[in-house]
Formats: sequence, structure tokens, C-alpha cells
Amino acid sequence: MRSVAWAGLAGLGFLVGTTAGQAAETANLSLSGSVAQVLNISVAATAAANGLDLSLTQSPVKIADVVAASNTVNGYTVSVASANQSGSRCPGSGPCFFSPSTTSTLPFALYRDAVLLSFSGASATFVQASARSAANGDSYGARVGYDGSGALLGSATDYSETLTFTIAVN
Repeated sequence: MRSVAWAGLAGLGFLVGTTAGQAAETANLSLSGSVAQVLNISVAATAAANGLDLSLTQSPVKIADVVAASNTVNGYTVSVASANQSGSRCPGSGPCFFSPSTTSTLPFALYRDAVLLSFSGASATFVQASARSAANGDSYGARVGYDGSGALLGSATDYSETLTFTIAVN
């Protein structure tokens, strides 16, 4: 009977020793996630954008609020294109007001805030940012200036231009 008791106690010691020896003291948990690319632009016309008096000389007036958002570390570029210039309706380079009923045009200057844009054909760089935008985007003012006082536009009619803003990563 004695030999059975010792065997039972020895077996219990073996179980207790093995369980304690196999318990881990540390464990790792790997986490991962991702952030989607943000690249968008919004253009909101101001009240001045419609109803411009083209018979006057207009110093740069704000026509739109442009907000560009990008989380790209190398920044972004916003370009602007003139529909009338693309359609070969404007003389020279850059945008113009155009009336299809008279084929008259009135060239105008486009500004980003106080900076005059330089067009090459139908498009210009509106802004080139070398870093990502603020969380809510970077805000800019689009402005136009023109001299309609000596233009003698064809007749009393409506003139228009469509400007297309495009954002791309650098």
C-alpha cells in the first residue's frame, strides 16, 4: 500500500511542475490598419460670380472659394482650364468671356488670391503645394479682373466662361 501512495504523490508533483513550467510570461499581438487616400477639390461660387458687369473695368473680385484636400505626403497640384480657350474661342492664351450669338470675347485675368495666374494655352497651375493639406483642406480665393470699358462687346447679351479645377498628387 505504501508504494501506491508514493506513486500517486509523485504523479501529482509531476502534473503541478509541468503546468507551471509551460505557462507563458509574455505574448505579442500584432495590429495593422490603413488610411485611404484623400484627394478632392470643391469650388463654391460667390455671389459676384454671376451677373458681372462686363462693360466696366473690374479690379480682381472674388468669384469662388476653392478648397483642396490631400493627405499625400508630397503634396498636390490644382490646375484650372478654360472651356472657351479649349474651344478656340479666346484670342491669345488664357480665359475669356464669350457669347455664341455675337462671337465677341472679353479676355480676363484669373488670380489665386492676389497671385496672377499664367496660362499656357487653355490651362494654368492654380496652386502647387509641396505637402499635404490641412485636415479640412486648404482654402484659396479665385478672383477675376478685366477691362470691359473699351471692349465694345457685340451686343447686349450674356457672355460666359466655364473654369474647370482639377486636383492631382505631386
